[in-house]
Amino acid sequence: MTRAGVRRALAPSERIHAIRESYIGYTVRAAGRLDPEALTTAYEAVCRAYPQLSARVEFADDGVVLTESDARPQVRFTDGDLDRPLAGLEVDQNRSLSALNVVRDGYEASVCLAIQHSVADAHHAMAVLTQLWSCYTDVVNGVPLDLAEQPYPRSLEDLLAERGIHANAPAATETPAPMPPVALPDPVIRHVIQYRLTAAETTALVDLGHREHVTMNGLVSAAILLAEAEMREMPLTDLLYRYSVNLRSRLTPPVGATEGTNVLGGVAFKVTDGIEHSALAIGRAIGAQLRAGLADGSVQRSILDMLSRPAGAKAFDPSQMLAVVSIMNWGVAPRMRTPDGLRLTNLRSASRMREAIALGGYVLSTFDGRIGIDLAWPEGDPSVPGRIDCLREQFGRLVRR
Repeated sequence: MTRAGVRRALAPSERIHAIRESYIGYTVRAAGRLDPEALTTAYEAVCRAYPQLSARVEFADDGVVLTESDARPQVRFTDGDLDRPLAGLEVDQNRSLSALNVVRDGYEASVCLAIQHSVADAHHAMAVLTQLWSCYTDVVNGVPLDLAEQPYPRSLEDLLAERGIHANAPAATETPAPMPPVALPDPVIRHVIQYRLTAAETTALVDLGHREHVTMNGLVSAAILLAEAEMREMPLTDLLYRYSVNLRSRLTPPVGATEGTNVLGGVAFKVTDGIEHSALAIGRAIGAQLRAGLADGSVQRSILDMLSRPAGAKAFDPSQMLAVVSIMNWGVAPRMRTPDGLRLTNLRSASRMREAIALGGYVLSTFDGRIGIDLAWPEGDPSVPGRIDCLREQFGRLVRR
């Protein structure tokens, strides 16, 4: 797809994020001298190289479409609370699908790249964020920028179809009617509190996983499930754990980080009576289920199968919503270049979207050798401090093994 005159319908896996006006913030904490002009120049260069960042979403007679925009993405610098990286930012998907919000406090700053979820998942966005800091470093050092313009990313549906992967259920033969915007509440910005392991704790957890043949995703997920069962005072077997899987390296041929919009699979896991209620046993079970799902193709097809359900069908019983534990795994962040005098010290999430029900969830990432667990709950939720205490206890047991 060339940039000139681009106009394409959003696929179902993308459209849901446009309806909810979902913007995800990828935020790094910077310490040292930050040059606003150089950062603006770098961001503008990245937007030219990745045209989806400056595109817009339109609800039209022919459906929900991705198209070009005449507006420039917003770049905003302000002083304020570093833990509120989206504060004051007004994004509008009818004008632009990204923005850069910088909140400063002395020699520290939170630099938040906000991207509309319909055109980029976390793995896509992290590649763009890494490119942004590379460009910033070059601008500060006087190195000319020469970024090749990339094509618009493709949908999960297109990428899977060309690899012969289709939903188990037959797709509807009728052309759906254009989808108007759905009336949802005003956008909600979740206040994120991060529980972050030290470098030594992270190393100890990695070593434990290697010794016990349990993946980091399995270990961390198991610890969170145990903490959630304690916090909710619910049997562990009543919780439904839902998480996403980056499919890029699991497809043949593999998909580049920015070649697709949301190249993800979805997995649901429950602790059964036959699984010992320990982090190691639960982590192994999570890993075994994932390997089996990838082997039989059910994980690769999962989003397609969900989207192909008949109208009105539910992925799971909505009465069980309060028993769902949701985790988004951003993986290990790439190394990001910075010029002398500036250091990136942390990575965390942020979000702004329209939600009928604002439930809490987790975002997992590893930055600079340290695991970070973001608790994204409605602001003022009294359970968050207790959740952090439970997490500290669960991870403390693991790293002391």
